[in-house]
Amino acid sequence: MKEAIVSIVLLITAAATFCQQTNSPPIVAKQDYLLKSKKQKKAAKILLGGGGALTLTGILLSVSTAGGALDPASKDNSSLAAGLGYGGAVIMAGSIPFFISSSKNKRKAMSISFKNQSLLGLKNGGFAYKVVPSVSLKIDL
Repeated sequence: MKEAIVSIVLLITAAATFCQQTNSPPIVAKQDYLLKSKKQKKAAKILLGGGGALTLTGILLSVSTAGGALDPASKDNSSLAAGLGYGGAVIMAGSIPFFISSSKNKRKAMSISFKNQSLLGLKNGGFAYKVVPSVSLKIDL
C-alpha cells in the first residue's frame, strides 16, 4: 500500500514538473506602450505646470512681501513664499523622470512588431515548416 501511494505521489510530481505551462504571460502590444507613454507625458506636463505655478506664486509672494503690500512685520509670509518656491522647484524636477520614461516607452512601441515566422518542426514523422505568430523587438545598441 505504501509503495502505491509513493508511486502515485512521484507520478503526480513528475507530471507537474515536466508539463508545459498552460497560461502564458500577456503580450504587451504596441498600443499598450503608446498609451502608457501618453499617460506618462500627461502626468509630466501636469507636474511641470503645477510646479511652475507654485514657484511663480512663491516668487510673487516674496516680491509683494518685500514691496510692503503684505504685512512686512510678519515673518510667516517670507517663509511661506520660500516654501512655495522650493516646493514648486522640487515638483518640477519630479516631472523629469516621467518625461524620460515616456520617451523610452514611445521608443519601445516604435521598435516592436508582429509577424508570422516559419519554423522547422516535426509533423507526421518528418520535418515540415509551420507558421508561428511571433513578436519582434528591435534593440538598438
